[in-house]
Amino acid sequence: ACEAHETLPQSAEFPADVFTACLTTPIQMALRWFCKRSLLRESFNYSFIDKIPGRPNDRKTPLGELNWIFTAVTDTIAWNVLPHDLFQRLFRQDLLVASLFRNFLLAERIMRSANCSPLSYPMLPPTHQHHMWDAWDMAAEICLSQLPSLLEDPSAEFQPSPFFTEQLTAFEVWLDHGSEHKKPPEQLPIVLQVLLSQCHRFRALVLLGRFLDMGPWAVDLALSVGIFPYVLKLLQTTTPELRQILVFIWTKILALDKSCQVDLVKDGGHTYFIRFLDSMEAYPEQRAMAAFVSAVIVDGHRRGQEACIEAGLLDVCLKHLQASTPNDAQSEPLFLQWLCLCLGKLWEDFPEAQIAGRQAGAAAVLGYLLSE
Repeated sequence: ACEAHETLPQSAEFPADVFTACLTTPIQMALRWFCKRSLLRESFNYSFIDKIPGRPNDRKTPLGELNWIFTAVTDTIAWNVLPHDLFQRLFRQDLLVASLFRNFLLAERIMRSANCSPLSYPMLPPTHQHHMWDAWDMAAEICLSQLPSLLEDPSAEFQPSPFFTEQLTAFEVWLDHGSEHKKPPEQLPIVLQVLLSQCHRFRALVLLGRFLDMGPWAVDLALSVGIFPYVLKLLQTTTPELRQILVFIWTKILALDKSCQVDLVKDGGHTYFIRFLDSMEAYPEQRAMAAFVSAVIVDGHRRGQEACIEAGLLDVCLKHLQASTPNDAQSEPLFLQWLCLCLGKLWEDFPEAQIAGRQAGAAAVLGYLLSE
């Protein structure tokens, strides 16, 4: 818990084992420590900290929101301080390990204030003075200031913290002025956390799309922070306004990292793009992106080819190619090109799909396009 020449802090105000308390009950420990150092220390009833309403996994409650903000803050500190490969190993590969290391960052902050240096393996650089702790302190103060009224009147309305709105605004400011040659946006891990919330999700996706559009380096950064499982899960949503931006984001991801095709098919994500491809409500250039994504999913990937055949990709492509005419607004050349390329990849080295294509009249449909 500390170096050999140091003495563990002892105080009647805190648990006997501060280090373990930080690792096992981080929110309560963080709030107690904050209260002792803030203007609340004289008037606040410390027993309220153990009575914060809500559940840790319910982000609409005071306790759940605090837990959510704590996760976002500690993830952000770690991503901005650690080498990306170490961040992936400690904060993304195992949920329990990630939770322990997030809580360790809190332990370092609290114990450093008592002149102790908690130890970990691998050794982490100092994070106790990172400015994101100020954002956590603000969120803690906003929550604690509401606690007396919330506990006195259970029907009182909880006012959510502006933390995520403010961090999205900071990310938007970076997008207006940032570039590949400047420091990466430190809010990127927070943007991913915001994707979990319906009220901020659309704005976060639009900003994320703007970031990915800055180039392959931006996509690589987003993948390093752990974007993949977040946007993969969002393919299960049916919200209409998210469809276009999600297709755009996946276009950027697959253009850089084709290997994502495996997990996409495993989670059934390929059907999302086939449905979008078949939608007449989207613009041709947006549907061209869905055709590109589908082409990458089946490119050299037998399981992807089989899954897309089963999901009707062959029929969808042929239907829209057959319906095309030179003067049709839906027949934009880019869209038609990617439909053809998608078909080519769908039956490449896949005899069953080639037979299905011949039976569906693909030769006649594609032959007609040669005259356009």
